[in-house]
Amino acid sequence: MTVQQSKRRPLSRYLKDFKHSQTHCAHCNKLLDRITLVRRGEIVNKIAISRLDTLMDESAWQEEQQEWVALCRFCGDLHCKEQSDFFDIIGFKQFLFEQTEMSHGTVREYVVRLRRLGQHLTVQNISRDLLKTGYLDENLEPWLPATSTNNYRIALRKYAQYKAQMPGVIKQKVYAGTTSDIY
Repeated sequence: MTVQQSKRRPLSRYLKDFKHSQTHCAHCNKLLDRITLVRRGEIVNKIAISRLDTLMDESAWQEEQQEWVALCRFCGDLHCKEQSDFFDIIGFKQFLFEQTEMSHGTVREYVVRLRRLGQHLTVQNISRDLLKTGYLDENLEPWLPATSTNNYRIALRKYAQYKAQMPGVIKQKVYAGTTSDIY
């Protein structure tokens, strides 16, 4: 009677199979067309994956697989790359997905605008105290970038709606009106 030894394969092969088996982003549930593989909060690119030659059997892979998630490129950037902490970008993104009927593309536009604005305001050393009272778009108007000012204002108003719905946070005045028929 012989004991059958389980088949061992390189980790890179398991990851390739894992990558092809994933259909939706682990964070936003978007249908995946391009994928970002993440292990313990770190993006692992295809070159690094190809070098993962550790041999493992199926049971070792089942354990290792718990460390990996498949994200869309957008969520990979948001969750794994350094961000300005001027705004709560991750919470804002979740709010837009869960509390609005926006498409993924529209959510991405709002989040990208707010992220860029947060980076701009951080570089300008603008105090976050301006987020505590009054209307966000009015408080920050003197420091808004000269281009696409209306787009930043629209994103700020949507962010104010998000902040107004958060329990236990100092409530921000929300201007729900719009400045044009388009928005």
